[in-house]
Amino acid sequence: MTDVVLDCFYRPSENLADARLEFALTNTGKKTLQSFTLAYSAMTRAAGNASLENAQNLTRIANFHELSPPPDLKFEPGESWTFAVQGLVNPARHRLDGPKSAYITIYGQIVEVLCNDLDAPDDADTGERRSVSPGVVDLPIHIVPWPQTINVSAWTDRISAIHLSEGTPDEKAAAGKINGLSKRLFPEAPYPFRFSASSTTCGLALRHDETLADEAYGIEFANEHALLRYGGQQGRDYGLTVLAQIAYGAYVAPDTYRFPVRGSIADSPRFGWRGTHLDVSRHFRQKHEVLRLLDILAWGRMNVLQWHLTDDEGWRLEIKAYPELTSSGAKRGPGCQQVGQLGFSSQIYEGFYSQDDISDIVSHALDLNIDIVPEIDVPGHSTAVLKTYPKFADQAEPDNSYHSIQGYPNNALNPAMDETYDFLEKVFAEVASLFPSKYIHIGGDEVDVHSWLESPKAQRLMSEKNLSGTLELQAHFMGRVRKILAKHGKKLAGWDEVSHGGGIDPDGVLLMAWQKREVTKELIDQGYDVVSTPGQHYYLDMVQASGWKEPGASWAGVSTPEASYAYEPSEGLHEAKLDQLKGVQACIWSEHLTDKALFNHMVFPRIYVVAEAGWTSPAQKNWQRFAASSMYFPSL
Repeated sequence: MTDVVLDCFYRPSENLADARLEFALTNTGKKTLQSFTLAYSAMTRAAGNASLENAQNLTRIANFHELSPPPDLKFEPGESWTFAVQGLVNPARHRLDGPKSAYITIYGQIVEVLCNDLDAPDDADTGERRSVSPGVVDLPIHIVPWPQTINVSAWTDRISAIHLSEGTPDEKAAAGKINGLSKRLFPEAPYPFRFSASSTTCGLALRHDETLADEAYGIEFANEHALLRYGGQQGRDYGLTVLAQIAYGAYVAPDTYRFPVRGSIADSPRFGWRGTHLDVSRHFRQKHEVLRLLDILAWGRMNVLQWHLTDDEGWRLEIKAYPELTSSGAKRGPGCQQVGQLGFSSQIYEGFYSQDDISDIVSHALDLNIDIVPEIDVPGHSTAVLKTYPKFADQAEPDNSYHSIQGYPNNALNPAMDETYDFLEKVFAEVASLFPSKYIHIGGDEVDVHSWLESPKAQRLMSEKNLSGTLELQAHFMGRVRKILAKHGKKLAGWDEVSHGGGIDPDGVLLMAWQKREVTKELIDQGYDVVSTPGQHYYLDMVQASGWKEPGASWAGVSTPEASYAYEPSEGLHEAKLDQLKGVQACIWSEHLTDKALFNHMVFPRIYVVAEAGWTSPAQKNWQRFAASSMYFPSL
């Protein structure tokens, strides 16, 4: 329990210079408060030229704000200090856009402040909240994502598990592996596979079928027996996972789902890239949470985790050549080189993965047929690096010569400095040794268009190479990074801005189209291989309804589960270029995801929406069937 409470009210205006946040700091303790400073972190930021009412000495770094009361102010228990900040960078649209955390510093002590949700403007709240239809079950079988072909004509209520009537040691081991997956996700449910028969089991035989693709499988049901044919290890595991889902559905909802005894399933994925992106820089996820997420992806037959390990807010990967990246760069809060951001401001917020952790997590992913693509976000989003190693900045470049869209000053590695490439050479060498994926994702997004323009070293490089502006400087940088990756046998993946400034040769480069729907086609027309991940549909931090009380971000609009399900990533693409659309990806950005409850509310069931988009052909999708199943999907 804290002794100070902060209420915040949003007063909008058509002109953001006139928009206001009004605050009331209430003393709920037993001591008089005076001679202190207040710090808070909020997504709705004060502008650089913001004005204060009944407060003074505002400083801001990205979402972190610190200010003081008037010098003579003191307030007794039960009293409030009211003040206002006028002039905002971005409008508030939802309750989590206000202060996420706050603290006062008084006589050298840090005192946590309880932050209430941002209060809505008068008459602004529609009241709409996320809703998922109860759905309609057209076939009494629980599978997600839905198969390409399913024909079942008879069912039973009697079967509760599957026993392997025959199988090789590897096939039996695979069934045991899926047993473990099912038990981790649903500890209250029985194991789906047994290795001896009983009166309530369905017999199962497995057959390797060289006519099937590696990820393909087929299941035939007849006379309370099943035959699973598979093309490769992935197809075998996917078929076993589907059988486990069928058994789980029959267990958890016996009035709705049953076990098939006559019929068939023929199945293979629509796309080769069925991904999920996880941001652990803004809010760190413990090792056990990452392992749990991998289990969830495997249950949905997703096969890629793009792991966003670095950003302005923290560097989360141990690099032995640069140990300070995690001893200092993975921390923020009072007394740290980086101030608090996005919650937990009153405490030292930290966390990183050791290389032993990475080995364990990568091994678990490979066992589940999941490729982990590490993301080291450069050249922008590099505050954690540049705060840790100021020598990597051009010392002649003025401070605050540019700011990122998130408000960080001078946060991009300089493409004109040899030190930059020496650093990346060592970092990518270690990253390449830790992750077997053929890709390393290098970010490349949201570099401010004024970056480096006041750097004398960058100016010299521009003159030498006949480059014009930030975008062409970044393209030069990307070309050099691509060569570094190639030395280590890796290909470059990045966000869609990698194509800017003339881009780089698209051969072998994979880009994530995120900014808007049309970018997928634009990049494909330029010759890139593309993963579709538009913020409007596949960013899982977007709000799911328009009401003020619905949590989440809204720069891309409202992303309801049903609208996300209806999105078709291939729309508008020329038939001859469809093979350049490599797949789809859900993106879990963590600015708002401060606890597990918020994580689960935002991520589920939409992550399975993307799983089905990646696996199931559009003709086989059915929102009502999906919605009916969604209450039985596992969550974090």
